[in-house]
Amino acid sequence: MNRDQTKQTGFSLIELLVTLAIAGILLAVGLPSFQDFMANSRMAETNNGLVSSIQLARSQSVNKLQASGLCTSNSPLDDDATCDAGAGYQSGWIVYVDDNGNGTRDAAEEIVHRGEPVNGAFAFTPDNIFANQIYFNDAGASVNAAGAPASGSIKLVYGNDIQTRVITVSANGRVSTETP
Repeated sequence: MNRDQTKQTGFSLIELLVTLAIAGILLAVGLPSFQDFMANSRMAETNNGLVSSIQLARSQSVNKLQASGLCTSNSPLDDDATCDAGAGYQSGWIVYVDDNGNGTRDAAEEIVHRGEPVNGAFAFTPDNIFANQIYFNDAGASVNAAGAPASGSIKLVYGNDIQTRVITVSANGRVSTETP
């Protein structure tokens, strides 16, 4: 039998090891960038969800000429969800129209939007004024429970300060986000 006729094809062990080494180096270089990308993506999703909910509460108050609010809730996805002062924003929130203007959601009042609970890696640190609720009067201005103008912010942190955003609501109801 002639050796030329039984020629073998495939990779040698050295070629395979070199390929695996190059793949390992590329993975080691790319993985931190991918983790940063994922952290930034999660932060953007959570930040945008809360900001759009705040803006929705304000627009409801202006469109319906009634007070409305966004409040923390331990069970935002339930049909009979209520505001819960002990829950944090990480537990979820509800946007409601306050028909009677008493500053809280009553059973008969409409829930306009439900914010789902967020990943446990997030920490929300609101100012005392927004500890569990952001409330708008019928003109779209941010007010406290007594009806006085109120402004404040909510600091949103992902992981161990990997990503941070500060959501600010001014007394006139405008919402802004900044990266400190």
